[in-house]
Amino acid sequence: MISLSKYHFRQIPQSFACLVFLSQSQKIRPAPSEEVVPLRFGIQGFGLFRADAGPYPDIFRTVRSAGFRLLEPCIAFGPVPGFERMIWPADQVGPLLQEALDSGLAVESCHVFADNLSACVPRMAELAGQFGIRQFVVKTPPDMSPLSLQQAALQYMDLADSLAGFGAGLLIHNEAEDIRTRVRGKTAYEYLLDLCLGKVGAQVDAGWAMIAGEDPVRLLWRNAHRVQSLHWKDFRGSEETRIGAGELPAEACFQFARAMGIPQIADQDSFPGGVSADLDSVYSFLNGMVQTREKSVSYLNTYDIETGEIRTLHRFDRVIEAPNWLRNENAMLYNSGGRIWRYDIASGAETLVDTGICTGCNNDHVVAPDESAFAVSHGNVTPEEGYTSRIYVIPMSGGQARLVTPESPSYLHGWSPDGKELAYCAFRTVGGSTEVDIYTIPADGSAPEKRLTQGGFNDGPEYSPDGRYIWFNSTRSGLMQIWRMKADGSEQTRMTSDDRNNWFAHVSPDGKKAVYLSYRRGDLDPREHLPNMQVELWLMNSDGSDRKRIVSFFGGQGSINVNSWAGDSRQFAFISYELLY
Repeated sequence: MISLSKYHFRQIPQSFACLVFLSQSQKIRPAPSEEVVPLRFGIQGFGLFRADAGPYPDIFRTVRSAGFRLLEPCIAFGPVPGFERMIWPADQVGPLLQEALDSGLAVESCHVFADNLSACVPRMAELAGQFGIRQFVVKTPPDMSPLSLQQAALQYMDLADSLAGFGAGLLIHNEAEDIRTRVRGKTAYEYLLDLCLGKVGAQVDAGWAMIAGEDPVRLLWRNAHRVQSLHWKDFRGSEETRIGAGELPAEACFQFARAMGIPQIADQDSFPGGVSADLDSVYSFLNGMVQTREKSVSYLNTYDIETGEIRTLHRFDRVIEAPNWLRNENAMLYNSGGRIWRYDIASGAETLVDTGICTGCNNDHVVAPDESAFAVSHGNVTPEEGYTSRIYVIPMSGGQARLVTPESPSYLHGWSPDGKELAYCAFRTVGGSTEVDIYTIPADGSAPEKRLTQGGFNDGPEYSPDGRYIWFNSTRSGLMQIWRMKADGSEQTRMTSDDRNNWFAHVSPDGKKAVYLSYRRGDLDPREHLPNMQVELWLMNSDGSDRKRIVSFFGGQGSINVNSWAGDSRQFAFISYELLY
């Protein structure tokens, strides 16, 4: 079994050649009116353009409407008789790439065919500068003898050095034969990568690896330090089939790509169900895995902001999420499997809390200021409403749950210090479209909810300890950033402004500090916070000053969705995760 232990957490101390350009029990939310694009899914152009003889702009629109955001075409610097439809001639590529961009598709990668790789570098530089192409991938040469592979490695390293001069990189793409062929105890593919001395990365085609008899999951993790893109191809027996309909271990491959934050390119040589229908099916299949967390274990950790010390309190052989640190006793609450659990810090024992009818609790739960009760977001799926989430209040000792928000979906994040009001994120139909905003409601549910925000995707509302402010996160400025407003919704002020997606600011009990979760830009849509990714925790003063990264770890959804500060304002809790493959 291969473990992702190195991604647990780390503290931050202050012949005709072919190339390829490449550049969650979770909260489940319905799509808002603007389409959410969670990860970087793309489509390879060769089979697509062979299957669809229509005008390219129409194909681009079909790809975009299916949900894909990346297009990976093939480009030829030289004649390719009979393949001009699938491999674009160099003198036509500019207008075609521009049409793809105009259709809403990014081109971070493309296969390039050329007799002389070095002679193509100037033109590659032009394409990279004009269209955002950043990485190139070469194939293993047909002759896989040690001598030939050594020669190829020297050529590829020289090419990688040239590409680096304009900010691009070089990858190697595998097929079946270079996985099947062994050279000195390794696959020819990995042998060639080793010869390149770390200058060249890998683009792994999981389907070709499987058909060659290699476990694609082991291949991916074995080369995790150099895989920069995943190609999806699927087979049933020896016959290629639609992606998701074959024997590829899809969830394991997907979790690898999500963990590494790399593009995922669907590569089908045929579309037996028709291009539009197959594109829809493939995208739905890939997108349907964004919250998968199979083979995940959880670690409950604390962080000391004065010393920087991280303590791992417990390892759980299941997914736990969103710790609440009780301030009147040495214990925490968290959710797992739709239920709320209580963890005693001194003994390490956990106890299931009786939540009555609320057996679908997600990672949005908070504790009453006097700790006499806690509130949960409880969801289920019904034929009438689909997925629902409503807020309930439950006695701290457990028991009958009391409904607060009849409207759904509602996701709780804050309880006012005076105990009178709850703040939450809600999806509501406004003017015929679904809007995602911050709402408040009396904790006893005695009055209608009040909408506080408009514009963008707004989430994670939490009261400051003095009750004057509500902190939240919003995409109104583009990326997800941390904001703060008066408790009545006035004076909405941006608190972070950087090139990352920042979620869930939690203010310390003394009101002096705020910790928040941060994703890398480009790893996912700003409106999504997915699990099992490379993320960071940042700490800042409550006026937004002195922001600093404090921990980099493997987590995301469930790590710190709700306030987890200890009563001394010195420590907070968070969950990190580990994948076991």
